[in-house]
Amino acid sequence: MPKKRFGVSIEATLYSKIDEIAKSLNINRSDFVEEALKNYVRDLDHFVVNHNCCGLIVVEEPENTEIERVLSSNKEVVVNYSHYHINNRCIYTIIVQGNSKDLAKFYSSISKVRSVNRRYIPLHT
Repeated sequence: MPKKRFGVSIEATLYSKIDEIAKSLNINRSDFVEEALKNYVRDLDHFVVNHNCCGLIVVEEPENTEIERVLSSNKEVVVNYSHYHINNRCIYTIIVQGNSKDLAKFYSSISKVRSVNRRYIPLHT
């Protein structure tokens, strides 16, 4: 498949981390970034096509107050969730189901919470 070249500006620390991981995996930086983008786009592209679906969202945050608020205001898509404390961090595993546009809105609400790491994984039936 033909490749396209484009420039992207990223933080210096992220650049260094990408370089470090690519070297440790013995792959070039372009292949590493391409694979990471493929995975990220594959997961989030799921939100683009309007359909009913389900997925898993994993969230890590230092305090659980904001995520609890987001969870309680999105009960129509949250099937169930678990909350764990590991190394002074709150870890949530959230099962979601519903219209992909509603799931995208919920994911966006989570993304706006400060200091949160999150990942959406589509679960195909």
